Amino acid sequence: MGASRSSKVLSLSIAQGVMTIVSVISGMILARYLSVRDYGTYLQTFLSYDIAVPLLTFGIPSALYYFLPSSSRAKTLVLETMIILFVSGSIFSLFLIFGGTDLLIKRFDNTDLSETLQWMIFYPMYTFPVLIISAVLVIRDKTYINALYNVTTGVLLISCIILAAIITKGYEYPVLVRVFFPVLFFPVAIFLCFKYIPGRIEKPNLKSMVNILKFAIPLGLATILETLTLQMANIIVSSLTSPEDFAIYATGAKEIPLIGIITGSISVVIMAEMSEKCKKNDKANAFLLFRKSAIVSSCFLFPVMCFFMIFANDFIHVMFTNKYSESVLPFRIYLLFLPVRIVNYGSAFIALGQSKKIMYRSFFSLLISVILCYFFVAYWGVNGAAIAIVVTLYFWTTPYNWHKLSKAFCCKFWDILPLRRVGFIFLLSLLIGIIVSPILLIDILPLYRFGIGVMCFGIIYYVIFNKYISEFKSITVTSLKSWKLKR
Repeated sequence: MGASRSSKVLSLSIAQGVMTIVSVISGMILARYLSVRDYGTYLQTFLSYDIAVPLLTFGIPSALYYFLPSSSRAKTLVLETMIILFVSGSIFSLFLIFGGTDLLIKRFDNTDLSETLQWMIFYPMYTFPVLIISAVLVIRDKTYINALYNVTTGVLLISCIILAAIITKGYEYPVLVRVFFPVLFFPVAIFLCFKYIPGRIEKPNLKSMVNILKFAIPLGLATILETLTLQMANIIVSSLTSPEDFAIYATGAKEIPLIGIITGSISVVIMAEMSEKCKKNDKANAFLLFRKSAIVSSCFLFPVMCFFMIFANDFIHVMFTNKYSESVLPFRIYLLFLPVRIVNYGSAFIALGQSKKIMYRSFFSLLISVILCYFFVAYWGVNGAAIAIVVTLYFWTTPYNWHKLSKAFCCKFWDILPLRRVGFIFLLSLLIGIIVSPILLIDILPLYRFGIGVMCFGIIYYVIFNKYISEFKSITVTSLKSWKLKR
C-alpha cells in the first residue's frame, strides 16, 4: 500500500482500537456499579435497536461507496441517502409507538422497560441518518477527520455513561445519556457530511433513491444472513446441550476484535478506491489493490493467529479464570477463521457493483452451516458447531468468493490472492511462534507467562517482519510518520 493509503488504514485502525478498548472498559464498569437487573435493563433497552439497525438500514451506508465516487450530484445523493435512513428510522419509531414497547416488555419480562423504551422513540430518527458519515468522509479522503470524529464522540459518550452509572448506580441516567447525548453530535455530523462534498443540493429524485435501495437491499440481507450464520450456531448448541456446556462454548467461540479492526479498516479504505477504479473500467488496478490488501492484513492477522494458538490456554485463564479451561478448544477452532478473513470479499463485490452475489453467498452459507452444525453438535458435542462454521467458510464461502471474483477480474481461480507472498508471511509467523513456544514451560502464573509471551513474540515479530516484509515496514514506519504530520 502507498503511504497515503497506509496512513488512512492506520488512522481507522487506531480509532477502532481505542473504541474497542473503551467499550470493553465501559462494560466492565457498568457490570460492577449496576445491579444485575439494572444492567440487564440497560442492555435490553438497546437490544431491539441494535437488531433493527441491520434490518432497517439494508446496507445503505455501504452503497455510498459504489455510488458517491462517480456521482455528478454528490450533495443531493448524500441528502437522498439521509432521507431514506430517516424514513427507515421512523419505521422503528412507529413500531415502538404502536405496540412495540408493550411487545418488548412482555418478551423480555421486564416492566422497567416501559419507561426506557419510551425514551427510545425518537432515537433512530436522529441516529440513522448520520450512519453514512464514515462512508462520506472516507470517500472524500478525510479519513483522519472521520477517525477523530468517531473517537471523540465515542469516548465522550461512553465516559458520560460511565460517570452516570458511578454517580447514580442505577440504569435510568446511563440510558438517558446514551439516548439524548447523540442529539449534540447530530448537527456536527450533518455539517461534516456536506462540508467536503462538492456541488450544490438539488431536489431529491425518487428514481435515484429507488436505485440506491435496489443496490443496498441485497447488502442488508447479506448482513442479516451472515449475522444469523454465527448466531444459529449458538442457538443450536444451546438447544442440544446443557447451559453449562453452552457457557463453555460461547466463551471460547468468539472472533478476536482485531479482525474487525484490521480488515474492517482496510476494506473501508480500499472500497472507495476500488469503486472509483471499477467505474473507470480500470479493473486491473482495482484487482491489484485487492491483492495488496490481503498482504497487509496477513502481516497482522497471521502473527495473531499463531500467537493465540500457542498461548490460548493462558489467555482463556487470564480472561475467564480456569473454570473455562474447556473453552480453549473452541477458541482455537475460531482462530482458523483468520486465514479466510485477510480480505473483505464483500468490499470487492460492492466495488464491482455485484451486491446480489453477496446475498446469494450468505444465504447458502447460512443453510449449509445450520445443517452441518446440527449434525456436528449431535455427534461431536459443542465443539462441532465451531467446526461446522469453519468447514462452511473453507469449503463453500471462500471457493464461491474466489470463483465469482476470478470471473469478474478475468484471472485464474488461484490468482485471487497472492498465495506465495501470503504463504511466506504465514511461515514467518509460524517460525516466531515456534521460537517463543518454550515460554510455556515456565512454571509461573498464567498472567505473567502470557505477558512474557506477548513481549517476546512482539519484539521478534517486529524485528523479523520489519526486515523481510516491505509492506509491514511501510505500514509501521512510513505510515506512522505520515499520520503524525497530518496531526
